[in-house]
Amino acid sequence: MSSTAVVPAYLLWSNATDILFFNVLGVLVCLYALHVEVSKEKDPSYKAMCDISEYMSCSRVLTSQYSQGFGVMHLFFGKNHMLNSRNCNIGLVVFIVHIIICILLPGPIASTIMYCSAFVCVMGSIYLAFILLFVLKDVCLVCFATYVINGCLLYLTHSMYQFYHA
Repeated sequence: MSSTAVVPAYLLWSNATDILFFNVLGVLVCLYALHVEVSKEKDPSYKAMCDISEYMSCSRVLTSQYSQGFGVMHLFFGKNHMLNSRNCNIGLVVFIVHIIICILLPGPIASTIMYCSAFVCVMGSIYLAFILLFVLKDVCLVCFATYVINGCLLYLTHSMYQFYHA
């Protein structure tokens, strides 16, 4: 038996603390995205802090057809289905559920659920990044922040999963 203990990887403090931190950060980014979307819908002349230029506009991206149900859910479920809600609302649910799972469930179960969820989120981020860069031809700081958060959570939850299931 080896005397060195295996510790899950972390980025800032510890694996579990980092997972909580990045999920809270995700909630904050989603709340800001929701604020931008609602403000722009109420007032078309609204200019968000992240609207830097014509090709670097969060509000343009966050009010595009791809900002609800990833731009495709309405095709399968209709416009009024809950899966066709705002992407930031879906993100809010995911990040909040991760926080609850992290706090309430035992490590082995939490690591499995969050790792699978983080993988799906990163796949969604890759899809949305493709849409952002090649279809909308825009740069969205809020979107990139979300992609980075999802990538960090995949790294952290993968490490946690390996720790519990090695």
